[in-house]
Formats: sequence, structure tokens, C-alpha cells
Amino acid sequence: MINRSIIAQNITNLSDARYFAAWGIDYLSFNGIPDSPYYIAPEKAKEIKDWVEGPRILLESNALEFTELADGHILSNIYQSLPLNKEVFYRISFQDILKGVPPSKYIVKLSEEELLEAKNLDLEKYLGCDFYLDSIGLSINSFENWPEWGLVVQGSEEEKVGLKSFEELDELYEKLMPV
Repeated sequence: MINRSIIAQNITNLSDARYFAAWGIDYLSFNGIPDSPYYIAPEKAKEIKDWVEGPRILLESNALEFTELADGHILSNIYQSLPLNKEVFYRISFQDILKGVPPSKYIVKLSEEELLEAKNLDLEKYLGCDFYLDSIGLSINSFENWPEWGLVVQGSEEEKVGLKSFEELDELYEKLMPV
């Protein structure tokens, strides 16, 4: 089993959803932001969800959308004063961390330089926080430098329906497996 929590984001096809579910990831995320290149219609997301077992489903949106499709949300705005009845992750920047953020669950895309800097920060003040490192753009070869935070991996287009190569993700999967 994988040694950390993982979110597979921007799922747009069943091939990705089934592949990541077979990994044993914790979350599949569908993008419900209409102007996003990863947008997926709710009907198609539900269709994919119905074929997959295991991961919890997240809906990325610009506002809280209470829908039966998702077990939780990925949001770009921090809603601390609202009573939230579903799990919520907030997509923030490294600069937000430097300014200070309240305890919650965060997704942060870091460059390799920011990753090194983040490892030196006293993140103990965020006890109770789960940081999910967006691994897109970071080299798999630098994996040993990654903190024990959760990871976010990216879905992508199929070459044709039902046909897709997962070579790069297979390499990451191997590195995530305990020795």
C-alpha cells in the first residue's frame, strides 16, 4: 500500500479513475470550474464515479456546491466562518503559507526551490493541518527530498478511449511503495 495520502485531481476519463483507484489513493477529484481546461460535466463525473470503488470523491469549484456527487470540495477561497458539512481542501500558494494560514487542509503547488524552503519552515504551528504537495512539475528524481505531506497527482487525456500510457505515473507509484 502507498505510504502517504494522495489526491488524483482533474480526472476526465474512466481510464485515469480506475488506474488511480487501483493504486489505493484516498481521493479522486473532478473539476467543476466551467472555464477550466479540465472541466467535466457533472453527468460525466457521476458516470465515472459509478464505475470506481474506494476513493472518496472531491469536486473542485469556485464556490461551495452542495451536491450528492462529491464527498468533499477543493476550493480556492478559505471559508473559515461557514459551517461545512463535507471535507474541504483549500488550494493556496506558497506565499499564503509564508503569510500564515489557519489550521485546515491545503493543496500547495511548490517549485523545487520552494519545497526546500518549506522543509525548513516551522510548520508545527499548523498542527492539525494536512498539506498536500502538488507534484506536477516536480521531478520524480527529487522524490527523496519531499516531506511526508500528502501528494496531488494529475489526470490526463487518453490517447483514445480506453487506451493510455501510465509509464511516468508507474515510476512515481514505485517510489511511493514502502520498501
